Amino acid sequence: ILPIYLIWRRLYLWLAMRRAGCSPPVKYKHTESFLGTDLLSKKGEARQKGDARAVDREIFETYGKTVRTTLLGKNYFLTMDSRNIQTVLATEVDKFGNEPMNREPCKPFLGDGIITTDGALWKRSRQLINPLFTRAQVSELSTFQGHVERMFDKIPRDGSTVDMQPLLKMLFLDSSTEFIFGRSANALAPDSQSKDSVAERLPLAFDDGLRGMRKRFMLPKLILRLMPKDKKWLEKCAEVHAIIDGFIDEEIELQKTTKSTPDSSAYSYVLLRELVKITDDKLFIRSELMNIFFPARDTAGVLTGNIIFLLARHPHVWTKLRAEVLEIGEKSISFELLKSMKYLHAVINETLRILAPVDGSWKTCISSCVLPRGGGVKGEDPILLHPGDQVELVFGAMHKDPAIWGQDAESFLPERWEGRKQSWEYIPFMGGRRICPAQQNVLTDVAFVLVKLLQTFQACQNRDDCAEYIDAHIFTKESRNGVKVAFVPV
Repeated sequence: ILPIYLIWRRLYLWLAMRRAGCSPPVKYKHTESFLGTDLLSKKGEARQKGDARAVDREIFETYGKTVRTTLLGKNYFLTMDSRNIQTVLATEVDKFGNEPMNREPCKPFLGDGIITTDGALWKRSRQLINPLFTRAQVSELSTFQGHVERMFDKIPRDGSTVDMQPLLKMLFLDSSTEFIFGRSANALAPDSQSKDSVAERLPLAFDDGLRGMRKRFMLPKLILRLMPKDKKWLEKCAEVHAIIDGFIDEEIELQKTTKSTPDSSAYSYVLLRELVKITDDKLFIRSELMNIFFPARDTAGVLTGNIIFLLARHPHVWTKLRAEVLEIGEKSISFELLKSMKYLHAVINETLRILAPVDGSWKTCISSCVLPRGGGVKGEDPILLHPGDQVELVFGAMHKDPAIWGQDAESFLPERWEGRKQSWEYIPFMGGRRICPAQQNVLTDVAFVLVKLLQTFQACQNRDDCAEYIDAHIFTKESRNGVKVAFVPV
C-alpha cells in the first residue's frame, strides 16, 4: 500500500505544480537524500568553526538563490531572493506562519506570545505591545541616559583594553527590564554582582534556556516528541520563570496597595503594569513578557557591539563619524537630532547589512503558495510550495549579494548608503505585517550610545589578535571573541 500511496502522491504534486504554472524547484544534491543528515552535519561543523552561514553561502553560490533541501522526508527551502522573501512576508503573508514551527519547541520556555503564535493570539499580543514603541516612548531618553552613564563609568580612560560586549549586554539588560517590567535589573550598579541578584541570575539562566530552546527548535517534530524530557533545561526554564514571576508579584502587590496608577517609571506605557491592569492570569502575563524580553535583551546590545567591532577595524570611519557628531556641539541628544545624523545612520545600516544580529527567519507554508522564482534549469521559474513545507528566508545572504550591492558587497562601506533608498533588498528588521515593532527603539538607543562614545573618545583601537569576525550563534549572532577595544579619551 505504501508504494502505491507514494506514487499517487508524487503524481498529485506534479499535477498541482503544472496546474499552477510552476516548474520543479532547484534541488540540493544530498549525499544522504531521505533524512538529509548530511546537510545538518555540515551546518553543525560550520557553526562550531564560527561561520554559521558558510554552508548557506556555498549552497547559493552552487545552486542559485532559491534551493529545495530535505530533512526527514520534508521539504525545506532556502531563499535569498528578494521577490520570494517579499512574497512570504507581505504579498502572501496569510499563507505562511510562525506557529507550526515555533510554538511546540519554544512554548515550555517562552509560552504563547508574539513570537510563537499566529492568528488571533498573535494579533492580541501585537495590540498589547504596540504602545510600547510609540514615538513618545522611543523619544524618552532620560532614563536610558542614566544607564549609559553607569556603563561609561566602567570604560577605562587610560587606554587599557576593555571588552565592550559584556558591558553592552548589562546596559541593555538594565534598559530592557526597566522598559518592559518598570524596574531595572541594575546590572551596572556597583552591588549588582551578588550571586543572588537578578542581574547575575537572569542572564545566565536565560542563556541556558535559549540554548536548550534552539536545540528543540532545530529538531523535526517527530524526534522532538519522541525524545525524553530534558530535566536540566526545564529546571533552567523554571528558574527564569521564577525571576519573571517575581517582577509580576511585585507589580500586583504595588497596584493593590496604591490607589492611583503606580508611576515609578519615566515611560508612559510599561507592559507589565498594563498587563496586570487587565488580567490576573500570571501565566498569560509571563508569556507576553517573555516573548518581548527575549529579543529586547540582546538585539540592541549585539548590534552596538558589532558596530564598535567594525569601527575599531576601520579608524577612518570612526574619524568621519566623529566629525559629524562634533557638529552638534552642546545640543541635547534627542530623538529628532539622532534621526537627522545621516552618516551615523549609514554606519548603523551598513553594520546591519553585513553583521546583523538576526540574519534569517523560518516560516511554514500553511496554504499552497506560488513563489515567483526558484524553478527550472536557471531557477527563474515560479515554484509551488505545499502546506507543511518550511522556508528559510536568508536575508543576511541577500544583504551581501553582489548583484544588488556590487562587487564590494562584503566590504564595510557606509558611503554606499548616500542617496540609497531602502527596499525589499534590505530588511534587517524583516518586513510586512510581522516587521519588528521595536525597530525605531533599537535604532534610537544604538545611535544614542554611539554618539556618547564619539563625544567622549577621540579614537577606538582594536585590541583583538583576531581581525576576523568569528560568530557565536544562538538566536542572535555575536562575536565569539567579544569586542576587545581601547578608547583614547579626548
